[in-house]
Order: sequence, then structure tokens, then C-alpha cells
Amino acid sequence: MDVISTHGGKYSLITVARLYLDHLLSLQQFDEAARLCQRVFGTDKQLWEEEVYKFVKVKQLRSVSSYIPITDACKLNPHVYEMVLYEYLQLDPNGFLQLVKEWPPRLYNTKAVINAVNDHFNKKDANILLEALAILYTHEKEFDRALTMYLKLQHKDVFELITTHNLYGMVKDCIVQLIELDSERAIAMLLKDNIPAEDVVRELEQCEQYLYRYLDAYDKVKSNEKFHWRLVNLYARYEPEKLLSFLKRSNSYPIQEAYDICQGLQFYPEMVYLLDKMGSTREALTIIMHNLQNVQMAIDFCKEHDDMDLWNDLINESVDKPHVMTKLLNSIAGFINPELLVDKIKPGQDIEGLKESVIKMLCGYSLQVSIQESCNQILGADYFDMHERLVRVQQGALNMTTDHVCGVCRRDLIVKESMKTDIVMFNCRHYFHEPCLLDKYNLDICIVCNSKKLGNSGTF
Repeated sequence: MDVISTHGGKYSLITVARLYLDHLLSLQQFDEAARLCQRVFGTDKQLWEEEVYKFVKVKQLRSVSSYIPITDACKLNPHVYEMVLYEYLQLDPNGFLQLVKEWPPRLYNTKAVINAVNDHFNKKDANILLEALAILYTHEKEFDRALTMYLKLQHKDVFELITTHNLYGMVKDCIVQLIELDSERAIAMLLKDNIPAEDVVRELEQCEQYLYRYLDAYDKVKSNEKFHWRLVNLYARYEPEKLLSFLKRSNSYPIQEAYDICQGLQFYPEMVYLLDKMGSTREALTIIMHNLQNVQMAIDFCKEHDDMDLWNDLINESVDKPHVMTKLLNSIAGFINPELLVDKIKPGQDIEGLKESVIKMLCGYSLQVSIQESCNQILGADYFDMHERLVRVQQGALNMTTDHVCGVCRRDLIVKESMKTDIVMFNCRHYFHEPCLLDKYNLDICIVCNSKKLGNSGTF
């Protein structure tokens, strides 16, 4: 072939190539024959369309499929590509699917290929053919059918189909199937604004675990308090460790109903928080002491509320518990009078570390008293200093010039002899004609300063 193309001969290169092609096909050297076509025919559309039928006769279009031109520069008759696809469909379904994925749909009549697939559909290759149909229906823009095929296959390409072609309006009735296929991708897709949350919640009513996953993710990105009551139930059932933090950051749930749920499940920390929120602090303290048996938490709770009734309840609960009394003695300094606790200690009661605790408590109490006395001394000194400064200011002279005007009539204060009048001066250095004030106002307070306090500066 190379000699003929270089030096010429009695027969043309194409003639020899055709004869050699026939020879290779007769020897069943199909791959070599296909490579020959690519090398000799190149982008000659007519030659390809004439010679490709030789492969049809021996049912070896599959051999030439990798070499057949598919570019716009040498696009063959659609029937040629369809013949290749039909052969693959009949003899190699996997190869058929691969070609459907690789070949652009402009090469062939997709509807004709879809009909052929439906005609040759069989259970053995059902999954392969359904995937091919999904791709072909996508080419035809029959997205509802493509969506159905992918869902039937449980194929994750369904998510790409939905996002690429903006099919969010079609997923309403298949939300559960999408979550079952890939919950993470499905929920991420459902969180987009294209799909109303109300529709998603409605579809997931019968699948509470999926509903929980969706609303948990939804709350992180949208924080719509509309679904918070549902989340109380769902957190309590599926992820209790998140419930307390959720209760603290949300105000959009009925407190009593939330408390009933926590009480039924014996979620004591959550019960304490909700009782505190409802104002039942003494009941909350009882749960801390009896159910949680957390002394430090009880002490912190009393410190936070600084309620004498709570301290009394805690002290009364602790009288017959030496280890609790020790913690109380070490913690109450600065919050209640130590005598209240010491008086509760029974004579002869054995309390470990009592002496050290009492000394520490009294030292703390003494320190607090000392600090308060020092603060009082500082405040007293500041008071007298400020008072002295005020007196000095009030004893100072008030300057008046010919430029000053009356704060009411806005006329000059100093006038000619024939128009003289008494002048009223305030320590704030506002001046008035006495008649101007007496007509409408009294002399107890400067009307300019008073109007500024009321937010009506300039209005008298």
C-alpha cells in the first residue's frame, strides 16, 4: 500500500485498498480491516458509506465502530451509525451502552434507537438497557421518562440529570426514593430554594428518619423556626444529645409539650432547662439533686439565680449528706450568710474537712465584707469630691455680654434704658427676660435644658 501511494502503479490506491479490504475480511482479520479503512478512507464520507456495508454482511460493524468518523467534518448517513448501534444492541449490550454514552446524539435518530431498544428489551440485560434508555430519553428531552429509568435502576446519575436540566419540579413525588438512593446528595439538593420545604416535609411524613435528616440539615442553613416543634420530637427520638442545645437556641416550640416529651423519656438535663424557662426553679433544683445527683450543678444553679428560697432548699437537702455539706461550705462564700449553713450542722455530725471548709468560708466572707467596706469608702470619697466641685462651679461668676439673647423671645438681653427689664440667669448659663418666663413658664427649671431632655430642642 505504501509503495503504491508513493510510486503509483497500474491500479489506484483506493482500488488496491478495496481489494485488500475484501481479502482481510475473507481471512476474518476484522480489526486489521477496520484500521485499513481509517488509514485509507480518512475523511472521505462516500468511501466510508460504500465500504462499511462489507462489515454489515459479516456482522462485524463492532470492529469498525472505534474507527468510524463521528466529527462534523465527516459525518456519515445516520443510518450507518444506527446499524452499528443495532448490531451492538443484538450482540453486545454493554458495548451498545458505551456507544450511547460516547456518541453525540446528532449522529443518529434517537427515536429510532429508542424503539429498537424497546423491541429488543429482555430481562437479562434489563439494567443495561434501562440505563441506555435513560440517556436516550435525555437526548430527546423526555426528562420525565429518563428520571423514571434512573430511579428504577437506583442510579446516582439521576442527581446530575435533575441539576443539569433543572428538573426540581419533577422530584416532588420521588423524594423518598432519592433519599434512599443517596441521602447526603438528595438532602443537599432538596435544600435548594427550588423545592419548597413544605412539600418536602409533606412527602416525608411517613418516613420520620428521613424527615429528621432533612429538617436537621434545613435548620443549619435556613433556620426557619416554622419546623422547630417537629425538630424537638425528632431530636428526642433520633439524636438526643443535640436536644438540649437546640432547646436553648430556639424559642419556637411549646415549652410544656417539650417538657412532657423530655419527662416521658427521662431527659433530666432538658427537664431542668425547661422548668427553669417556665419559672419552676425549685422543681428544677429537685431534679438536679434527686435525679441527676449533681451537687456542683445544683450549687451553680443556685448561684445563677441568687434566690434565697433555692439556697434554703439546697441546704435542707444537704443537711444529712456530709459530702454535700463540705461542697456547700466551700462554695457559698459571697452568696449567702455562712451562718445559715453552719446553724444547720448538728452537734457531733461527722463532716470530712469541716474545720478547713469553715475557715475557708469565713475567710471568703470576711474578704467580701472587707471589699464592700473599701468600696463604700471609695464611693464616699468620690461623693464628697464631686459635691465640692459642684459647689465651686455654682459659686463661680456668670458672664453676660451684649451678644446674649433671651432663650424665649430671642431678643437682646441688654436693651436701652427706656426698655429695660429684669433678667433671669440659670447656672446652666441660659438667660431669659423675666416677663418672657413668667408669661408661660416658671422659674424652677431652665426650659432650654428641659426641652433637650424631652427631645424637643429649640421648641419652647
